[in-house]
Parts: sequence; structure tokens; C-alpha cells
Amino acid sequence: MKELQPNLLDDYEHLISRGIELHSGEAGFPQMEEAGITREELDDFLFEVQSALDSEGSQKAQLTKYGIVAVLPIIIFSAFPENMLPGRGYALYLGIGIGLLLALLWKGLSMLSVRHRISNLRRNNEAAAGYADKVEAYVKRNVAR
Repeated sequence: MKELQPNLLDDYEHLISRGIELHSGEAGFPQMEEAGITREELDDFLFEVQSALDSEGSQKAQLTKYGIVAVLPIIIFSAFPENMLPGRGYALYLGIGIGLLLALLWKGLSMLSVRHRISNLRRNNEAAAGYADKVEAYVKRNVAR
């Protein structure tokens, strides 16, 4: 039955857009006019931020990529005779360690890339970023009640 339930989008872009739709008439809700932006500018900013957040892919795709990278040194080591490998009897563990380090390095670089893209977007669209932050704070404050 779980697959029959609607897939509710729960990402940054939809959080802000849905917050504006639900709360725009309430007292104390931040107004776009006060922030000096239009809805189109905000939508463009939200789309770009969401595309940066989604650039790593789904969790399944990420785990597949990092799993392949982690196993790759072991596959490469298996192509050589055991007496040619570094660490002799510990070559398997060395391959696992190298693979895990490569996967962690790739994950770290991916995260840094996403953070860098988002910080550039926020720097280039300060008004939209500020307004989105205010809307997010308002929505989270009202959901907590």
C-alpha cells in the first residue's frame, strides 16, 4: 500500500514555494516587495539552488558510485600476482583501505562543489537568498507551533 501514497516533494525549492503559498496572507510573513525581488527572480534562485543540491543524484545513485569506486582498487589488485602486490598478505586490506579513501575523497569533493555552487548563488542573489531565509525561518517557526 505504501507505493500507492503520493510522493510528497520535500526539498528546499518546494519548502519555500509552499511556504509562500500557504502563509503569504498572514501577519508577520515576509513580503517580496520589502525584499526588493520579484517572484520570477525568487523562482530562478530557488531552481538554481535546488539543482545544485540535486547534482549529486539520488541516494541510491550516490551509494552505487561510491561502492564502485571503493571496489575498484581490489579489482585492479586482482589482476596482478600476489607476490607483485604491495603488502604481500595484506593486499586485500590495503585495496579496501585505498578504495574507501578514494570514495571518501570523492564524496568530500562532491560536497565541497555543492557548497561552493550554493555560496556563489547566494552571493550573486543576496536579496533572493535573504528572502528565502526569512520564509524558511517563518515556515519552520510556524510548523513548530
